[in-house]
Amino acid sequence: MRKTIFFLFLMLMTVACSQRKETDITPVSIDQSSDTLRTESISHELENATGHCEVAFDWPVAGSPALLKALREYIVTALYDGGYSSLPTNPDSLATLWCERKLASFEQSLSDMKIRVNSPGEAPEEGIKILKAWENDALVTYEVSGFSYFTGGGRGTFGTRGATFRKRDGHRYGKEILKNEDDHLHALMIVGLMRFFEVTDTNALKQKLTIAPDMLPMPAYPPYLLADGLRFQYNVYDICRFDDGDPWFSIDREDIKPYLNIETSP
Repeated sequence: MRKTIFFLFLMLMTVACSQRKETDITPVSIDQSSDTLRTESISHELENATGHCEVAFDWPVAGSPALLKALREYIVTALYDGGYSSLPTNPDSLATLWCERKLASFEQSLSDMKIRVNSPGEAPEEGIKILKAWENDALVTYEVSGFSYFTGGGRGTFGTRGATFRKRDGHRYGKEILKNEDDHLHALMIVGLMRFFEVTDTNALKQKLTIAPDMLPMPAYPPYLLADGLRFQYNVYDICRFDDGDPWFSIDREDIKPYLNIETSP
């Protein structure tokens, strides 16, 4: 029986990371609450004999011009691998086009591989969500998640990513969101992974990881802020086996405060 699993459609977001303009990282407060950014929920779903696809995103419609530009580019990059040329500017059309292109690619791949889909349950599937996950007066965080499955009985692919933006100028925080790393931060990360895997000591954690805990790397993608603290998100296969998914954990604000380039109090 086929299992649909959540996937990050976008490993390709690194294109935008490398191309974005660097801005200053003046600390701002993350403890005030507000809803100054206005978004519109966009979604589309399409299915035919060759597959099924679905897309949903929070399209920014009101806010500072710099922030709107940054968030819209982030969404388009997630959907289209950074290719902005010849794309519609209307968000509904962007969603529809994404689904149409996915079904066309499914049809081409099935034809190239000479695979016949005998029932809807065998057809390829892909989906992506790009949603606003957290916001306050100064900052907003978006998360990208998705799934992908191709016919033939193989495992699906899945994952989640996120990014925190500064509202006043649209700056997207990368690895510089952390001032520094030390043994204490590493210990906090180990505790976070122990919570994720529901184990109580490092010996049990070793059984879950494909790397020694004392050699634990930072995730490939920068951490990002959510309501429960700073989220660290690993890729599938980065530090554990496929069956254990893509590990994640959050370090709460008080514990992570000494390491942040963003102030945690007004």
